[in-house]
Amino acid sequence: MDVRIVCLIVALTVSVKAQQRSAPLRPPFGPANPIISPNGGFALFGDDKDAELWLEDTRSHQRKSIVKITVQTLSLAWSPDSTAFVVNDRAVSDLETAYIYNVKTLDRLDLRRAILAADAEAGTFVPRGNAGPHSYFHVLRWLDATHVEVQLHGHTDGRRDGSAVRPGDCFDVRYRVDRAGVVQKLSRALSPITDQKGCDGME
Repeated sequence: MDVRIVCLIVALTVSVKAQQRSAPLRPPFGPANPIISPNGGFALFGDDKDAELWLEDTRSHQRKSIVKITVQTLSLAWSPDSTAFVVNDRAVSDLETAYIYNVKTLDRLDLRRAILAADAEAGTFVPRGNAGPHSYFHVLRWLDATHVEVQLHGHTDGRRDGSAVRPGDCFDVRYRVDRAGVVQKLSRALSPITDQKGCDGME
């Protein structure tokens, strides 16, 4: 086999594996700096001027606006078969939501909603009213063409206990979710915030 073909196959394999993990859009934002689907047929790019995410067909160059978004804190991941993509949207500092979009229809699955409906305990880790946990629903990666690994992580607020203040808790819950919204809990970790590092060291 030609060495150049071998190198190309290796490069494409590495590229596809890398794109299965969610990655941020990188500046300069726009069509010149997209995240390309594994099959090369589609491109995702952000427009920071209009705060929009766009999908472009690389063959026809037709573009569709996906959603108004905070481009600087957005992260994306293509499914291995290029039929869907993940959007992690951290619109504010203490909250992140995640979605799976179907490329053909642009229908989306709200992963936060699916997890809250399937796991009653997850509701204790989301804000209610004006105060509550810092709560991030974040797709880490595609497990295969139909399943993603979602991390629900963050921390609860501390609370006063008499004259003392009890620290909040760090939490990290992992789920396997399919494109139909079926949720399976994989793991759960909960520990008190004990030092200035907060929850940064929690796996």
